[in-house]
Amino acid sequence: MNRAAAAIFLVVVCSGCPKRIEFGPEGPIEDPEILFQRTSRAQANVLTLQGDAKIRVASPQGNGTLSMFVAISRPALVHLETSDFFNRPVAALVSDGQRFGLYQTEGNVFYQGPASAQNVSRFLPIVLPSEELVAMMLGQVPFIPAERKTLSLDTGKRVYVLTLHRGEVTQTLHIHPKYLRVVRSEVRGMPGYDLSFEDFKERGNQVFPTQVELVAEVAQTELRLRYSDVTLNGPPDLTLFELTPPEGARVVEVDERGREVPPVPPSPEGGPPGA
Repeated sequence: MNRAAAAIFLVVVCSGCPKRIEFGPEGPIEDPEILFQRTSRAQANVLTLQGDAKIRVASPQGNGTLSMFVAISRPALVHLETSDFFNRPVAALVSDGQRFGLYQTEGNVFYQGPASAQNVSRFLPIVLPSEELVAMMLGQVPFIPAERKTLSLDTGKRVYVLTLHRGEVTQTLHIHPKYLRVVRSEVRGMPGYDLSFEDFKERGNQVFPTQVELVAEVAQTELRLRYSDVTLNGPPDLTLFELTPPEGARVVEVDERGREVPPVPPSPEGGPPGA
């Protein structure tokens, strides 16, 4: 066989070979508990995020894409501002983990109340507690409390497959073998949602997914978040999380379920409120 023929033969043979799996400096991990601990540490390294994003929503309530300014900090500080295609403000939501405020330009209304999952998720067609919303937007996965863990290696997809088991409930985690970051999470056996993370970028000592997707089959809802320009682990600007209604806005108090609370009538002079 001449050199040209040999070269062609090698190209044909190698084109059918699976790509080599690139592991981190620790090499392949075979213990599920060690992999879980290292993955937990890797994703916990991102504490704050501030920058711009696009959010696309597909749900029974409607479909659409909005530009969004994001400022979030673990465990539950949230500041979200959305604007339309023409960069006109639509709404702004703020939560300090205890209270929330939502300003809607349409109607010039400011809603405020406890930072329950129903209230903090008023931006979204799916209800998430503050801590889970922040974790998801930071590219992190909430884990079920596992009774046992099993581990395998998917050579075709080139990922670890770590499964957390709790009774009939399972959470299957596809984990990047080099970065030890979750690229997909699937919860089965209980109401929940699937998460996937793509387009990982190395930023100094951090590895961060610039695309996040949430799929909730029961709610028939999909969210896709794509970051364009963000800063990680910067000192949070605490003024962004202040709950101050804009001047002139109509203020509406809501309870933890998002229901409007009737205003307390003024008390007679010298009497208790509502007397």
